[in-house]
Amino acid sequence: MASKFFHVHHEFRAGKAHSWWEKAQAAMAPGGGWDAAVAMNLEAGFYNHSFCPVGPEGPAFCIWEVRDGISAEEFQEFIDGPNGVNFGLNAWMNICREIDVEMAGQTPYPRKF
Repeated sequence: MASKFFHVHHEFRAGKAHSWWEKAQAAMAPGGGWDAAVAMNLEAGFYNHSFCPVGPEGPAFCIWEVRDGISAEEFQEFIDGPNGVNFGLNAWMNICREIDVEMAGQTPYPRKF
């Protein structure tokens, strides 16, 4: 078995965009802990290949890869949970769909796992 890829459609919950962007930008700033969070997620079996925001109020689209053996339900729990994309703010509604890489003929990104 190989890793799986997911397309995630993120929609902000009402009134949450501004606080989420503030927290996200602080996390991504030098010393904000971003690199440590990415390493922790990678070790847990989750890797975000791309983050594509459409505008400051959303939506955003991501491509995530998950290690073999992690179910779609476990990925949804991760993405909605404390180590996912919400920074503890419950800001995003996350719609996750597995990408059929056989139908696509290739993976969207080179595999991390």
